[in-house]
Amino acid sequence: MPDSNQESEQKNQAARALHPFFFWVIFLVGFSFVIALFIPEQVFNLFSRNTGREAARRHTSKNNLLQMGLALHQYHETYGIFPPGNTATADGNPSHSWQTLILPYLDHKPIFNQINFEQPWNATENQLVFQTVMPVYLNPVISVLYPEQKSSTSPEGYGLSHYAGNELVLKQNQGSQIREIKDGMSPTIFAMEIGENFKPWGDPSSTINPSQVFGPGKKTSQEGGNYILMGDGAVRFITKEIDPAILKALSTPNGGEETREFLKQSSTKD
Repeated sequence: MPDSNQESEQKNQAARALHPFFFWVIFLVGFSFVIALFIPEQVFNLFSRNTGREAARRHTSKNNLLQMGLALHQYHETYGIFPPGNTATADGNPSHSWQTLILPYLDHKPIFNQINFEQPWNATENQLVFQTVMPVYLNPVISVLYPEQKSSTSPEGYGLSHYAGNELVLKQNQGSQIREIKDGMSPTIFAMEIGENFKPWGDPSSTINPSQVFGPGKKTSQEGGNYILMGDGAVRFITKEIDPAILKALSTPNGGEETREFLKQSSTKD
């Protein structure tokens, strides 16, 4: 009997020793199940929200360009000509920008009517109106890609623009008619997002050669590239690796270059 009792006691001790072990095994399995059930969903939701916000920012900038395209064509319909890249004073100094000239067609006629066009954009009496921050000229992606450039105003307090016109089309003190764009409207860049060197929307020098925007060492305005506005009002995406020859062909209005392959491959969707 003593031997039997001793053996029974040993079994009880072994069972008691295993009890905490099984408890922790069950606890860890249950905890892992909870983690597997809930945490991935939270991570997925966070990823989805971030992806949704990114898409919304991209869509906003694309829509800004679409609005500018409509405004340029409404200007042409009104005056029979596209606006010049900038106007000049009587003595030849740049006075106002193309972005200022299309304001009435962007539903900003009250702001347009406050401008004294007899004076340059940065004259004292025009200063207040050009300090207005215009959301249609701001790309919300910029503040995410480049947090150091979150400001929507210049050091002088003027409202900035994250877009520039194509100086080969929107020329100084000289407009263009549709029939003068010999290469056609759909393969010709009129305006584009820029990723650096932002200027006030009222600055007459807010035009640039696209070759200075795209290429090695240039900051993009989106992940991997920039949106561009074509003459027909379509918005397309150009990657940072675009062939310089194709970029030149898209930039010139009368170069006669071949661009059909690019237009087939590029997308007008987000």
